[in-house]
Amino acid sequence: MESNVTLQRQQVKKSLMVIVFLVLLVSIIPEILFSELTGAIPGWLHHVRLAALVFIAIVLQFVAPFKHLTTFVVLLIAISFGHILINLVVSIESWSDVFPKHTFVGSFGGNIILKIIQVIPVTVALLVLFKGPKEAYLAKGDLTVKVEEIKWLGIRKHRFSWGRLAVISGLLISLGTILLTIITVTGASVQPDFSRLPVLFPLILALALFNSLCEGIVYRSTVLSSLTNILPKNHLMLVAAALFGIAHFYGAPGGIIGVVMSGLLGWYMCRSMYETKGFASSWIIHFMQDVVIFSTILVLGNFS
Repeated sequence: MESNVTLQRQQVKKSLMVIVFLVLLVSIIPEILFSELTGAIPGWLHHVRLAALVFIAIVLQFVAPFKHLTTFVVLLIAISFGHILINLVVSIESWSDVFPKHTFVGSFGGNIILKIIQVIPVTVALLVLFKGPKEAYLAKGDLTVKVEEIKWLGIRKHRFSWGRLAVISGLLISLGTILLTIITVTGASVQPDFSRLPVLFPLILALALFNSLCEGIVYRSTVLSSLTNILPKNHLMLVAAALFGIAHFYGAPGGIIGVVMSGLLGWYMCRSMYETKGFASSWIIHFMQDVVIFSTILVLGNFS
């Protein structure tokens, strides 16, 4: 009995090592390194990454101890393919004319459209692989589920339902995000301009809705659907946190602070999805935060 437990732990450890490698491969770490060291991201990078993932998926079929990771790799292939689609769209000559980066609508509107394009192959892959939204973590989930204890946040076991906690924590996280965005993105000395906020607020709501939806699918649904039966709960949260955190190196806020804060948020939102067995709780939290981020950047950003 003890030997079986030891073998299981060893297998989990080996699987985790492979998963960490895959996460680093599909993340924007290669882009960060090229950008910071050479000042440019090579056009072939996404194609090499996609080819590497396809090769790994094929090799896994002949390596029995890791064959169970194939589904996760297929989802990473879908994510990588989505990046290539984005590059193809951006390379269209008229793209920069339709979505000029010096305007708020052009910059953020164009960015969200690109994310929607990227998430299409990922969503299709999830639905095909798992035969439905529930197993793919695309369903609503049960918001009446009581929260398990989260010691480092001071949340006691079964004190709140996730439906209630999602709203409460969404508000608190949003308040903290305002301060971080002001300090790290726009600067505390920037004079706010609220004149365009009432007009563009409906657009901000739409952008936040779709941005939180797309990122939730890419960074959490893929992890939970494919790895829940492979990794322990805590390991799952860390994988999702790493994916989400690294992806926000160039976010708002960005840099190391952005990675750490986004990683913690990714961990928390993944925890909510894991316990509710669905998407809604995470979406509520993420949506509320994005509304604050986009509004703050509009008010304090230097857009024409």
